[in-house]
Amino acid sequence: MKPRRRAGIDTGGTFTDAIVAAEEGSGGVGGWQVHKRPTTPKQPAKAVLAALQALIPPPAAVDLVHGTTHATNALLTGRLGRTVFVTTAGFADLLAIGRQDREALYALEPRPPRPPQPRRRIVEVHERLDADGAVVTALSQAEIRRVVAQVRALKPQGIAVGLLHAFRNGDHEQRLGQALQALAVPVRLSSEVAPEYREYERFCTAWADAALAPVVGPALESLERELQTTWGSSARLQIMRSDGGSCGARAAADGAVHLALSGPAGGLAAARSLADARGDGPVLSLDMGGTSTDVALLTEGELPLEPMEVGGLPLLARGLPLHTVGTGGGSLASWDAAGALRVGPGSAGAEPGPACYGKGGRQATVTDAHLLAGRLHPQAFLGGEFPLHPQAAAQALADLAASAASPVATENLALGILEVATAGMERALRRVSLAEGWDPRQLKLYAFGGAGGLHAAWLAERMGMPEVVIPPFPGAFSAMGLLAAPLRRTLVRSVLQPLPATRQRKGLFDPLVKQAVQELREEGLSRRQIKIRRVLELRGEGQAGQCSLAEGPKALERFHQWHQKRFGFQRREQAVQLVSVRVQADGPAENAWTARRKRRRPAEAFDHRPALLVESGGRRRVPWYQREAMRPGHFLSGPAVVAEYSGTTVVPAGWVLEVDAFGACCLRRESS
Repeated sequence: MKPRRRAGIDTGGTFTDAIVAAEEGSGGVGGWQVHKRPTTPKQPAKAVLAALQALIPPPAAVDLVHGTTHATNALLTGRLGRTVFVTTAGFADLLAIGRQDREALYALEPRPPRPPQPRRRIVEVHERLDADGAVVTALSQAEIRRVVAQVRALKPQGIAVGLLHAFRNGDHEQRLGQALQALAVPVRLSSEVAPEYREYERFCTAWADAALAPVVGPALESLERELQTTWGSSARLQIMRSDGGSCGARAAADGAVHLALSGPAGGLAAARSLADARGDGPVLSLDMGGTSTDVALLTEGELPLEPMEVGGLPLLARGLPLHTVGTGGGSLASWDAAGALRVGPGSAGAEPGPACYGKGGRQATVTDAHLLAGRLHPQAFLGGEFPLHPQAAAQALADLAASAASPVATENLALGILEVATAGMERALRRVSLAEGWDPRQLKLYAFGGAGGLHAAWLAERMGMPEVVIPPFPGAFSAMGLLAAPLRRTLVRSVLQPLPATRQRKGLFDPLVKQAVQELREEGLSRRQIKIRRVLELRGEGQAGQCSLAEGPKALERFHQWHQKRFGFQRREQAVQLVSVRVQADGPAENAWTARRKRRRPAEAFDHRPALLVESGGRRRVPWYQREAMRPGHFLSGPAVVAEYSGTTVVPAGWVLEVDAFGACCLRRESS
């Protein structure tokens, strides 16, 4: 009987990336086989199954771990299920009012994002709890029957129930939920989805979960059904969660809000695991794909989790910290109303894609600019399986140049597009580092995604960062992170009281631990396989922000040390409040990184081509290297370009590249 094979497949806006551990004699590189193919936006499962079939032909015993942008895109585009929101009488407008937060402080007519929930599909309930969860107005059976009848008349596809102060006492929500189950559509209770204070955020989270359920659930069920039909009934589907872990397809469908950042979570998890293997401390990550770029500050040890925000909507579901900008390889270049050059957030996507893909695209993109500048090899893209069309790229940029307010040379326009794109990513990196009190000069940049290596060295140069790390298979690195994702549950409950003693805190964690263990055991794990991590979310009296600390001795002292580092001062005279307790339950995790012996030797170029590099004085011939032919210890000096199946890395003049023991390409300035 053949052993089970585990595949990671990440669906991005432009490409779907797949990776599996190579079988003996299969011809894989570095112990892995990678496959990329264009995403099929209208039928995402089509590209997923085709990528899996290219690596593991059916039938086979396979575990598929899938990272998906389905939930993310649904929230961003508003293509959600028909949802009815049930709330306490007098609070029907809470979702529309929201908070007074202003994204643009000086905007005269701000348009803050709000859940697209029509007022006509909001049902008010005559009931009321006080701030401690005590009943002020009881919920009668007659009122429950009235609410069910009113909701039924609205023909919902999903129902969200959010009652005032239900995080303290969920009895009213549970009674309503039981009655609404008779309508045979997904019902989400805020006291179960997000049992935390802050009514607007809690209601948003329950609403998003209910609105996503009729969209994401059927898609996952269809994917699992097709997987088992083709590969056999033993095939298993797991879905990447926003918190860096995974869950079964059924659990994912029942908690779709936890998939809001499923796609990029794999890359962050993989970057942190590689950084731990290399002995690096906190690092900055940059994941540049075809549609957007995700940046994050990854501290040492366990990845931090925090409430998410997608499309401006606050979600109390915990996810890995990242900041996204609309700059990717497929980002469209255009002129704004004042005649200035802009790049993104619009994207050519997978269909038709950049002009150089030869699939009908006509507008200039970042990828077209790179090709015109000689930083992409027309015959080496995706290992030669996907030849690029330089003439189409040149025509797209020429058309854009012709529409400029003043004459501009096509080559200068290409450099301008790349400069604008790089500047946008630099701002994002500064936002997650300098703005949070971290000095980027003390951090390394982990750059991946198909286009990350094309910009990484220049970004590091601008920010004074000492080193760039391009991991193995950068264009499929998020998919590699999926392979190591353990089965996980993250549960949170608000406490809102002065920090209790250690013995008293145990009772606060116990119900969450019990629930998390039960859910993981339902997915086939034994209690012995489950690892529990307990986290305190603390804040000083009168503060709005909070910090997360591992449960353990000297929690109060550790909070004051965090406050000193974060704000530069302490307030030991003020009380410290326990805002929430959080439990993270993990199943077994796999380690993908094995160090190999290094032998220092120069790399050999396979081609020389003209490239437009400002540091080199304009267009000049530079050597091209094949990364698949490079082993630990291989080195080269810039200017040079390194091509590989899943990405391309530019090494500017004044930089050197060396392959480390883990197969990562490390770029440093020659002086260092």
